[in-house]
Amino acid sequence: MKSSSKSRKIFAAQVKKHRQAKGWRLEDLHQASGLSYNYLSTVENGRANISMDNADAIAKALGVPLAVLLIDQEQGD
Repeated sequence: MKSSSKSRKIFAAQVKKHRQAKGWRLEDLHQASGLSYNYLSTVENGRANISMDNADAIAKALGVPLAVLLIDQEQGD
């Protein structure tokens, strides 16, 4: 199986970070985004090849610009 791309790993980590910062469980993100719980789990684990529409739905649910979810915090700003 092909490993996840760096961008996918960054997105996954950022989604989880912002979800946890809101004090949300995956169930809360599911309710806010309209995306399935199982799908969101694969996103956060870096296994989903996410579409731009779904990425945008997650960003809107978290209340952050989509670009924020693509910034590698390990590299700095």
